[in-house]
Amino acid sequence: MNDMIEAILSGDDARAERALPTIAAYGDIAVSVLAQQMAGADADARWWMARTLAAIPTPQSALLLIQMMDDRNSDVRACAAMALGELRAAEGVDALITHLADESVHVAEICTTALSRLGTAAVLALVRALQDGDSPTRIRAAKALVSIESHEAIPALIHALDDDNAIVTYYAEDALLRMGVGTVLLKP
Repeated sequence: MNDMIEAILSGDDARAERALPTIAAYGDIAVSVLAQQMAGADADARWWMARTLAAIPTPQSALLLIQMMDDRNSDVRACAAMALGELRAAEGVDALITHLADESVHVAEICTTALSRLGTAAVLALVRALQDGDSPTRIRAAKALVSIESHEAIPALIHALDDDNAIVTYYAEDALLRMGVGTVLLKP
């Protein structure tokens, strides 16, 4: 496995991609080795570590990805967020919510998508973000709720129809319409 880890750290993307399935097959053993290598790794290697962790569906992998959400490099944060969504790691909800207002719009949008993928596991946190967050957070929380279509979110979405931000209102309307809230059916 050491050769495979070396491939991840090499800076050679093709070599790292080839090594990824072999490393992922080691499961939590690979997660432990990657965690040990994290501190001294450059941003490219940390990105590949996050990419590799996305292929290891274990709670330990999710925990390491959550730590990576605070990486100083936005590409690493983006990859970690995408991985949490791919793994549908409910334990990552709080980290993803925190980064809905990331300084990198790219990271924030990937967090939105990841939260959408988490579905009902993210609804309560998204509702809180919709009610209490700053404007960028409210926008992205409402956007994530559009695709989840959770009836639990209906009261918060109705309240968001009066939001000061027109984009929040737009997404709240869209989410409610997709669930049929406010739709009037007429008998022909």
